[in-house]
Amino acid sequence: MTQLACTPNEQGFSLKKRIRLWLANAPRGQFWLFFVGAGLFNFGFSVFFFLFNLYLLDLGMTERTLGVIGSLIAVGSIAGTIPFGVIAQRFGLRHTLTVGVLLTVTLSILRTCIVAEIAQFALAICIGLTLCFWAVCLSPSIAALTTEQERPIAFSLIFASGIGVTGLGSFTAGRLPGLIQKLHFTSLTPIQAKQATLLFACVGALVALIPISGLTLRPAASEVSLPRFSNPFLRKFLPAIALWSLVTGSFAPFANVYFVHHMGFSLERAGAVMSSGSLAQFIAVLAVPLLFRKAGLITGVMLTQFSTAFALGMLAFAHGTASAAAIYWIYVAAQNMNEPGIYSLLMDRIPVTEHNGASAATFFVSGIAQAVASLTMGTAIVRFGYSPAMLIIAVLAVAAGIVFRKLPENTPSTENPMFEL
Repeated sequence: MTQLACTPNEQGFSLKKRIRLWLANAPRGQFWLFFVGAGLFNFGFSVFFFLFNLYLLDLGMTERTLGVIGSLIAVGSIAGTIPFGVIAQRFGLRHTLTVGVLLTVTLSILRTCIVAEIAQFALAICIGLTLCFWAVCLSPSIAALTTEQERPIAFSLIFASGIGVTGLGSFTAGRLPGLIQKLHFTSLTPIQAKQATLLFACVGALVALIPISGLTLRPAASEVSLPRFSNPFLRKFLPAIALWSLVTGSFAPFANVYFVHHMGFSLERAGAVMSSGSLAQFIAVLAVPLLFRKAGLITGVMLTQFSTAFALGMLAFAHGTASAAAIYWIYVAAQNMNEPGIYSLLMDRIPVTEHNGASAATFFVSGIAQAVASLTMGTAIVRFGYSPAMLIIAVLAVAAGIVFRKLPENTPSTENPMFEL
């Protein structure tokens, strides 16, 4: 039978129906307080993390040192995963979020002001520990502030806004030091202007405490339990996520250094490229459900990983600044667009009662892999240069795609509503 095309009126009705459905399931109430708090925190630290490596390089440190610092942050994150989960259960989500923000901001101020190498190493471990609070509390906080029907849209809003805010933070980090230097009542050096911007970023993140303090979140639990890591699918999934985390933890932390010190971009232009990359990620994340519907979760994830490998290979041979920027946008879009698919795949294959343990295990394994990746990448850049290092990462991305493709093709019992709207 021939299928009739939709008339304009029918298409308009379908669009209106989708909008009404979205509004009916949109989160309400205190979720928006959390949304604002998350945005402020993400903005502050997107400015901070964009600029901090460049600040250390200006002080005379090398990419090898940056790699060690990045790996120590990952080590701290690994060590803090389980303890922060227990703390959140024992003392409640709001108190954990509040203390976590205070500690993270305080340590970031110390990292900005105490620039001795040994102090940076010690503070890197500490900041890795405190950053765990956000990863541990994010999903439970959203779940506590939304109903089951609101939750898919709530997670999408947090994820998409995080990408947008990161782009805004990169743009701000690229422009603000120059603006501070141009102020008539200041006579700061470029390093001092970067330091002032880093302190501004810390203040911006600290403001997140205002909306967070108004939240009514889950109280402390009378008993705490440790996660279990025994699910058969999880045992196959974790090696795949470890391999992929070697990819995501390798080049991304050095991207701003690559553009400024390797490609010769100005700080302002590098910030514009990075913020445009966030826009590319945002568009890719909105479009990726179409890929997952057409190809399936596992095949879709594999295709994005192959695309990441292709972009890295192209970036390794890029010479012109315009082509390097364009290829970088493809790279960040491909690398980040599969995150909804990866975590949806995990949640689809794991029983609801094991979700918390599976998330903790995934974060733990990816943290170890990213610690190894950061340390190895920093050393490889110094010894071999950017191009050979990026080609190695591209090979790892292909290997990760192959390993993900070999995961069981079980059909989920229920479709993920995130891909329905």
